Parts: sequence; C-alpha cells; structure tokens
Amino acid sequence: MFQYIAAVACVAALTACGGGAKTPTVVVPPQPAFQLTDTVVGTGTQATAGDLVVINFTGYLYDSSKPGFKGDKVESSVDTGKPATPFTVGVGGVVTGWDQAILGVAPVAAMKVGGKRTAILPANLVYGANSRAVPDPNPYGYKAIPAYSAIVYDFELVNVVKGSTPVVVPPPTSLLSVDTLVGTGATVAAGQTVTVNYALYLYDGTRTDLRGPQVESNMGATAQDFVLTNSNVITGWVQGIPGMKVGGKRTLTIPPDLGYGAVAHGTIPPNSTLIFDIVLVGVK
Repeated sequence: MFQYIAAVACVAALTACGGGAKTPTVVVPPQPAFQLTDTVVGTGTQATAGDLVVINFTGYLYDSSKPGFKGDKVESSVDTGKPATPFTVGVGGVVTGWDQAILGVAPVAAMKVGGKRTAILPANLVYGANSRAVPDPNPYGYKAIPAYSAIVYDFELVNVVKGSTPVVVPPPTSLLSVDTLVGTGATVAAGQTVTVNYALYLYDGTRTDLRGPQVESNMGATAQDFVLTNSNVITGWVQGIPGMKVGGKRTLTIPPDLGYGAVAHGTIPPNSTLIFDIVLVGVK
C-alpha cells in the first residue's frame, strides 16, 4: 500500500469523462456501497485524525459471489508477520477509504486499539481508475488490482500515538483558476475547440496539495479535443479554460454545481469538488 505508485490509466473514453464531457462511455463495474463492520470492538485508545496509527491489514478484490465478498487476495501485512508501516491517519497519507475505515463514518465510531473491522470500499475510495500489476517478487501469490476495483479490507488497530488535529481546508464555493505556466501561443475563447492534456483529482482538504485520489488522466498520452460549450463539457471548463494561451498550464478547482452536481459520474461521487490540472496544447 505505502510503496504503491499509481500507474495512471489513460482512459480510452476521455472524451466522455475527461473534461467533464456529459455522456460517459467508460465501462465501470457495478460498485458496492461503502460499509464498515466491526468484528472485534477494541478497548484501547481510540484513533482520531492526526494520530500515528499502527495496523494490520489484508485486502481482497470485492467478489459478490464469495463469502464476506472476499475474492482474490491482493495485499496483506499479516502475511509478512509484522504490522504495516505506521502512518498518520486522516491527513491523506493513505487512500481515502483507509482513513474513513479507521476513523469511522457515522454512525460507526473510530476504531480503538485491539479492534478489528472489515471495510467494503468502492473503487473511488481506493485506487479509482488506477490499476496495479502483480507484485514482483510475489511470494504470497497476490493478484493484480484492475482499474475501478472495489476492495474488501480486514483491519486490526494495533497501536495509536496521539497527535495533533490536522488543518482541513474547506473546498471553494466558486470556480478557482490558477495559472502555473502562462503560455505564449493563441488565446482560447469561449466556444472554441481546445486540444489538452489533463489530470483530474477529487478535492481533499486534508492534503497539502488538496489533491485526493486521481480518477482520470491523459497526461503523457495523446492530447484530446474538447468543444468549450455546455453541451459538451462541464460548466467549470466552459468558464475556466477561456483566456488560456497555447503552451500554458492551469489548475481549476471546480465546485459541484459547476461539475457533475449531485449525480455520480463513473467513480466520481455525487457532490464532488474537482481539481483539474490542464495543459493547453492547441486551439482550433
């Protein structure tokens, strides 16, 4: 988990999801609901955001046909005979689903030392559009993690070292545009067709760079064309890209009402604030 470097999937249907185009064509497997179940209630120190925690964990691909929905095993600290590397919970140091599983989501309380909990995590709380190959070496016979995989985790909270409460930056309520590199080419106007590379992240106010899980990207791949009209892309792009110059880079932080609103879009949950890193390659 901690050495995992996301191999970002350059989704073939970026024209559907990328840039917020409104007709998704990416085939995302049916996702289970987020669920937490305590198998042992701990009696020790309770974890809170900002604490350093030590856990044991085992992860399985979600499989609705298997007992406990546990399919192929994909990772485990238990197999190694020692707990996972300690990490600070609730600050974005691990995937969002781990933070939520350990800290709890109402009405389920945060874990206490000695407690054991099973978490069913849909793809958007784990690796999203990213995939992971079979580890090499692979002494425990783990399976690969395909893109858009839901995962079932068994957690045991081994120890808690109390820390300070992290600062949480609330998401903006209006479009935020920041140029990280000003281009020198043609300037984009509303309604034009733009050729872009981009990466999309879910907003996470606990992280230093505010970027949570990456859910889409065509960075490093062929740039794609999008028409800057409301019938083709989300309003955040219609409002946020005009004024860019070819060769420029811009970060757009887009509130839900200018993105996908209350409707889930692939692995993007309802009411999500989005962060797009955009590179403008051309204008047509």
